Amino acid sequence: MAKATSIKEALARVEKESGVSLAQAEKVDLTAQVPSIEKMDASLGVLKACRHLSLSTNNVDRIAGLNGMASLEILSLGRNQVKKLEGFDGISETLQQLWISYNMLEKMVILP
Repeated sequence: MAKATSIKEALARVEKESGVSLAQAEKVDLTAQVPSIEKMDASLGVLKACRHLSLSTNNVDRIAGLNGMASLEILSLGRNQVKKLEGFDGISETLQQLWISYNMLEKMVILP
């Protein structure tokens, strides 16, 4: 079985292929990485200008590493393994859309 792709590796691959500095990119697409991304981590913090981040169709099981993404408005996590909706503290002021279909959500807690 192949080792999972890290966020850092996926970001480096996308930056190399696109020729665009990800620090200025407004849309970052890490969809369907091969091998799949399994963990979100602090490497996402370099995406300072990112408004739309797609991590769909991977094997992410936990939402994390979003602190520092002060511009994030759309987060696409469809077709992963997310079980709980948590980890939004750093983006709660800017996030407008969360795409989370086809995951493993066990329950959802909505706080007042």
